Order: sequence, then structure tokens, then C-alpha cells
Amino acid sequence: MAVPPDSPDTTVTAQPVAAGQKKARRKKATAKKSVAKKSSPVKSAAKGPSAQKAGATSTATTSDDRIPASLQHMPVSLFSAGLGLAGFAIAWRETGIAYGIGPIPGIIFIGIAIGIFLILLGLYGLKTVRHRQAVLDELNHPIQGNLFATATMTMMILSSSLIGLSHGLATLIWSVAAIANMAITVRVVTKWISRDNHISHATPIWFIPVVGNLVTPIVGAPLGYTGISWMVFAVGLLFWIILFTVVFYRLLFERAMEKPLRPTLAILLAPPSLCFTAYAVLNGGHIDGTAQMFFGIAVFMLLILIPQVKAMLQMPFGLSAWSCTFPMAAFSVAAILYADAIDSGFAHGLAIAAILITTLIIAIVGTKTIGYILAGKVFRPVETPLPTP
Repeated sequence: MAVPPDSPDTTVTAQPVAAGQKKARRKKATAKKSVAKKSSPVKSAAKGPSAQKAGATSTATTSDDRIPASLQHMPVSLFSAGLGLAGFAIAWRETGIAYGIGPIPGIIFIGIAIGIFLILLGLYGLKTVRHRQAVLDELNHPIQGNLFATATMTMMILSSSLIGLSHGLATLIWSVAAIANMAITVRVVTKWISRDNHISHATPIWFIPVVGNLVTPIVGAPLGYTGISWMVFAVGLLFWIILFTVVFYRLLFERAMEKPLRPTLAILLAPPSLCFTAYAVLNGGHIDGTAQMFFGIAVFMLLILIPQVKAMLQMPFGLSAWSCTFPMAAFSVAAILYADAIDSGFAHGLAIAAILITTLIIAIVGTKTIGYILAGKVFRPVETPLPTP
């Protein structure tokens, strides 16, 4: 006897078979779509260069994060922090003398500057022992190599605070630092002459080793070395004029400096400020026409740099921000000495404004640096941008 088509036995058997076939078809279709999505060049290209670039950046960042923090990556630019704090301490020392505040603020800041500099010196000394090649790479770098002079300049500035305590110790530290700074200057200038350079490599950082010689007479003359101080002053003055021409030409006719280097524009303020202070010290504190000329150039450079402040504040924080601190501190010292000699309301107002702005800059940069250290970013590899001609 035939079984009717709508018999219960047929229905029960047919439903599972049909359901199984549908599920199998769905799985095959899903698998095909997945394979097509992975292998499709169209969709990969549809992401566009910006998406690919973002992916590359993300990969690079992740790769950098995976690199363990190491003393090998301690940048020599950290000595800029010691230099800025040393200049800031001297500025407050001169402020205390000129305005009757007393020596306490200056002594406190000098103590902080000495402590931080000794820590930096110890860490970099350890890096030199353990990672000699990394130090040599920095020394031979067209930009980073100039920053070694920040350590010698800091030593000279801090030695001036020891004159009243131990004239012999102050003389010893100043002598070692001044000779080392001159040696760095000779090495840097020799490399400039003996190898190919491109104008795009010229940055305000080039001022540091050669113009660092302007710090030598500021400390050397009070120690009694007036003759040698005049000679070293001439070297610093000569190369300030030469390098200002070169760097200004680069700023006018080459592409803009990379963002991490733009705060170094503040270094342009340091040479005329140091020229004024050094000349005034060598001239026995007398402010003549030449001294006023140097101070006028410093004020003019400050006016040029003020419009750059907004752009600098919009950039991500980096250790190069410390390059703004010493120039402002140097200008503050010059302004205080000028106001004390001229004794005019405008000069005193300028001096007070300078020291207050310098204090604000130090507070902001110092606070951000502490956050930078706590985030573990100091001993990570960081490339110093070197423009390609």
C-alpha cells in the first residue's frame, strides 16, 4: 500500500534534511564572503593612503612602546634642563640683590639646579660607560652633537655660585668647563669646515657650543681672568654674528623647521643677552653705548619671538621645550643688570616682567617634564628630526 505524500513519516524525515542543506549553504556562502574580503585588493585599496598611514603610525607607536626603557636612550638634550635651571637660579640671585628680596630664593634655586645637574651628569656618565656607541652617535649627530655644550655651560654658571664659598673650587670647575667648552667649539667648527653640510641642517642649536663661550667671561672676569675672558668673548661674538646670518638665511629661504625643533627658535634670544652681560662684567659694570647696543638687540629679538609663542604652545610637549628656559633666564639677568644701572621705570618694569615670565615658563616646563618622566617617555628612543636637503 502506498504511503500518501503528506504522511507523517515523510514530513518528519524531510524537514531535518532540508534544514541541514540550508545551514550548509549558509556556511559555504559565509566562508566565500570571508575569503573574498581578505583577498580583495579593491577593499584594501579603498582604505586609502591616509588609513594605511594611520595603520603604519599605529604600528610604529606600538613598536616603540614595546621597546623597554633603557639608559641607552637618555638624550643629551636633558642637559638643557640643567642649563635652564642654572640660569633661572642666577636670575633670581640677581633679582634678590637688585630689589632687596634677599638671597634665600636664589640659594634655594641654585641648590635645586646643582642637585638636578649632578643627577643628570651621573646618569649620562653611566650611559657613557655602558652604551659608548650611543654616546658617540649623539656626538657625531649634526644637531645633537651641539648639545654637549649645555653641560659645560651649566658647570660654568653654577661655579659662579661657589665664588663666595671657595674661590679655588670655583676656579677649578670654571677652568675645566671653559676648556671643555672651547674643545667642543673647536671640534664642531672643524666638522663644519671639513664635511659636507646643507643649509637645511642649520638650526638655532648650532649657537650653543660657539656662543657658549660668552658664558666664560661672565664667570672668568670675577675670578680674575680678565685677559683670557676678553679673548674668549671675542670668539663667541664672532660666531654669533656668523651663525645668526646662516640660521636667519635658512629660516627665510628653506622649509619651516620640524615641529620638535621649533621651540629652539628661543635660542636666538640668548646670544645678545649674554653679549650684554659679558661685556658689562668685563667693563666693570659700566653700561656704555656698546652695552646698550647689545641690550637693544636682545629686546628686538624678544619682540620677534613673542608672535611665535602661540604656535609653540599648540605643539605637543617634548624635551626641546627646555630650550626656551635658558634664553629667557639670560635675558632676565641682562634686564636686571640694565635696570640696576640705568634706574628707569621702564627698565625696572621690563626686568620684573622678564623674571616673572621666566618663572612661569620654568614652572610649566618643569611640571610637564615630571609628567613626561612618570609616563616613562624619557628613556625611550626618540629620533631628532634631520631635514633632508
